Amino acid sequence: MTALPAMPVYLAGAQPSTGRAYGALGEKVLLAAVFLAPYTTWRVMSDILFTASDVLFCLGALIFLASRRMTIRPLGDFTPIWFLGLAMLLTGLLIGSVVNGDPTRWIIVAVQYAFAFALVPMLMNAVTREMAIRQAKAALAGVVVMELFGISVYYRLSGSYEAAKRFGPEFITGEHRLGAFMADANWNAAVITMTVPLIFYLQRRRHIGMVYAVGSLAILLVALLFTGSFTGFSATVASVGLFFLVSGSARSIRLIVALVAIGGALIASGVALPTAFEKRVVGALQNQDLSQAGTYSGRLDLVKEAWTIIDETSVVGIGADQYRAVSRAHAPVHNIFLLLWAEGGLMAMLGWIAMILVPAALAIRMIVRDRLTAGLGLAVFTSFLIFSIAAPHMYSRSWVVPLFATTALLLTSQARMRRRGIPLLDVPPTRMDQPALQ
Repeated sequence: MTALPAMPVYLAGAQPSTGRAYGALGEKVLLAAVFLAPYTTWRVMSDILFTASDVLFCLGALIFLASRRMTIRPLGDFTPIWFLGLAMLLTGLLIGSVVNGDPTRWIIVAVQYAFAFALVPMLMNAVTREMAIRQAKAALAGVVVMELFGISVYYRLSGSYEAAKRFGPEFITGEHRLGAFMADANWNAAVITMTVPLIFYLQRRRHIGMVYAVGSLAILLVALLFTGSFTGFSATVASVGLFFLVSGSARSIRLIVALVAIGGALIASGVALPTAFEKRVVGALQNQDLSQAGTYSGRLDLVKEAWTIIDETSVVGIGADQYRAVSRAHAPVHNIFLLLWAEGGLMAMLGWIAMILVPAALAIRMIVRDRLTAGLGLAVFTSFLIFSIAAPHMYSRSWVVPLFATTALLLTSQARMRRRGIPLLDVPPTRMDQPALQ
């Protein structure tokens, strides 16, 4: 009696493709969208956040709908909490916009949040385990290629702001920091920070080779230096440390050892650190003074101002995108919790908290059975959380793609265990290199 071939497994709510051609095409389109997610300056219209990646996500959605590959449960068992949080966020902003702000701006913001936090996970999480791995590799490759190009341009143009304008706005900032196609050095650092843990995970699972892993890690860390981002540097150290702590993956330390050896050799040869990094990061660390960490003081003033605005908008906010109109600095506070509280009231902020805790809960639930995947999930979540304390609205797909590439790995790992009848909790852990978890 011959064994039946293994069938591809989809998450709850997703259906097998009705045609292999549709399924294969949809997956290729989705991988291209994931690859291009950090290229936020590649827009259909320069003044609207609708990028080449977004076009591909929309095309992928049409193909997945035709092939019945969309999932209505993108976050597994936590989907109701996820969509409840999103509904609270949008409702709070709507109430504030109707009462105090501009309902037209709410429509724009609501579409952006729905696209990023509803449509994208419905696509990226409706995949098999093999496709989830390919998504993670595509997300990594997209950032590595962008940063390699950015570093090359930086060296070629000697960090010139004016000369780099041909590649897009703020490709190199006025402070000679690398923004690349993210058009912002801090947000470029954010996408690097959220991508670095993927290198350790994919190499440990043997989905990428050591040479590719070392090369990718070197490119991302050099690019991180060129961003001159104190938040990015701190978040990278914290997330990588947490990854090793949770995963217990001692083998991956050889990547760090290789990078330290290469870095030591470069420093010994007399290669200087980027000026922006020395000024904004090294100086702040040496003097133990956060006021030297770039725009820290200015952002702190915005936070203090936000608390005064919140005193008057705890229940009903000032409306979507209205913070800059009432701010003395005419800029949004770089803290999404305070920004949502001010613009959408307490309901919007609590909705955001409910949403972002879901990826953390998914990772925590996996600690007993699959510490490596759990470590990845907590590392990426930590980076996302740190930057959410230092960022305004976070509906750009460059924020969410690394996060959902990680949740896809978590969910498909959980689905595989459930098929084998393995409970996720209250069982002794197994070895990380056990074939069932590969």
